[in-house]
Amino acid sequence: MNLVSMQGKKQQFLWLIVCVISLILFASIVAMWDIVDDGYLPNTDQITTEQEARKVNALTVPKQTLEIRTGIYLQSLNFVSAYDVYVSGTLWQTFPNEMQVDGPQLYFPEQVNGTMKPTLRYKVRKDDVTTYGWSFEVTVRQPFDYSVYPLDHKTFWLRMLPKDIGMNVLLLPDLSSFPSTALGDVFGLDDQIVLGNWTVNETFFDYKQNNYTTDFGFMSTTKHQQNELHFNVVLKRKFVNAFVVHLVPMLTVAVLLFAILLNFSHCKKIASSNGFSKMSVIGAISALFFIVVISHVDVRTKFPSEGLIYIEYFYLIMYSMMTLVVMASFVEYREEHLLSKFLANDSLILKLMYWPVLLSTICLITYCVLF
Repeated sequence: MNLVSMQGKKQQFLWLIVCVISLILFASIVAMWDIVDDGYLPNTDQITTEQEARKVNALTVPKQTLEIRTGIYLQSLNFVSAYDVYVSGTLWQTFPNEMQVDGPQLYFPEQVNGTMKPTLRYKVRKDDVTTYGWSFEVTVRQPFDYSVYPLDHKTFWLRMLPKDIGMNVLLLPDLSSFPSTALGDVFGLDDQIVLGNWTVNETFFDYKQNNYTTDFGFMSTTKHQQNELHFNVVLKRKFVNAFVVHLVPMLTVAVLLFAILLNFSHCKKIASSNGFSKMSVIGAISALFFIVVISHVDVRTKFPSEGLIYIEYFYLIMYSMMTLVVMASFVEYREEHLLSKFLANDSLILKLMYWPVLLSTICLITYCVLF
């Protein structure tokens, strides 16, 4: 009786250690998620004043270049696919009074829905310049990176180029039209904009130099170079939504798989009362397998051109754990086999190692992929 009592206390102590280790591993995973989710730092290359804009273009733009003040105000933004984003809003530009203007003197080179057809909304004349405002809508395609989904931050940009590539035109961001354009500020977005699964970290203007591999027929001896104006919106995915959709089902499957493992017993009477058999284990795990596969296929169809993304490692881990449990069920009743010592005491070691192995694998993969 004392021996049984000592074994029971030993098992309780082992389970206590397993619980502590599992909680530490789980807390480590959550801490890494939090660091990545809230770890965005403002882009230091952004343009915050007109003086900075002119300084950036000083070496590449001729002095006789026409400066066209350009502003953007977005009223809707929607991901229509993994790489296509629909936006609409107001675009304005300021020109000298004597200049004939028949529409925006820019275009979006990444648009995929045909020619932009803006509608003139207003025309304001002040001193020797006139500001034209157009409403517009466009769908643009960009190469977003989803490797750390669902902890990803996306920088959506509107890339703007002068309409007439042969003219010396500089698109100058109209920063004075916004209350504040400092690092980390959000401007150029409607307060009532609906972003669905996203929140905004910041917005900003910047220039990116594009070295074209052609002279566009200008017969020049050097390839064409141009600083392109970008209006950027930095978005952060709402992790809670993705957690509920993907990780909660995976956690549920992991718990159910552990429940199946707890029914393992060398005693046939106990196993029979628990409903344990090889075929029952295969049937239960087959049902869990289809749940995991359906969810995995849904993720894969969303990002068909991506490599292995972070969330997919959870599915691969669950496939491995299910395979191991099925294999263990086939050797459970055998008296002599290579794993007899490992599966002794009703597979106690296997049951004790389940959560530490599962969580330590997730912890290691999380660190390697996210950092």
